[in-house]
Amino acid sequence: MKTIYISIIATALMTFASILSGCSHLSSEAKEMVGCYFIPEVSQDDPLMELNANGSCVIRAVKPGVLTMSVPGTWNVLNDSLIVELDPSGLVTEGDSTLVGNIPLTLKKSVVDFNGTNLTLEYDGVQYVYLRRGQTKD
Repeated sequence: MKTIYISIIATALMTFASILSGCSHLSSEAKEMVGCYFIPEVSQDDPLMELNANGSCVIRAVKPGVLTMSVPGTWNVLNDSLIVELDPSGLVTEGDSTLVGNIPLTLKKSVVDFNGTNLTLEYDGVQYVYLRRGQTKD
């Protein structure tokens, strides 16, 4: 009887893992927010956030003329917050890499407003307005 339960649990876990690898599992709010986001005063050329339909993302920090760094990760919108899980091992830099500090593993920013074009996020008590422009590569 024990081996039957173990087999059932193992099958369920494999099925669950298979489902997770095949789907992005983005919330309905997140699916509406897929796109490339800019803060024009910071960067006109490189999006600060690429939020892809498959749940992957690229987050950039740009100090014009000094440093641009990109970090891949995964994202979703849950409970009115944009949640990003970053993978610092995928860090790519252009410019003075000695300025790179600690990269957080998780970012959580409150979604204040989203109207299809502008996304307002609040982080550490400051509101940032991102402009959605263009499509992601997904």
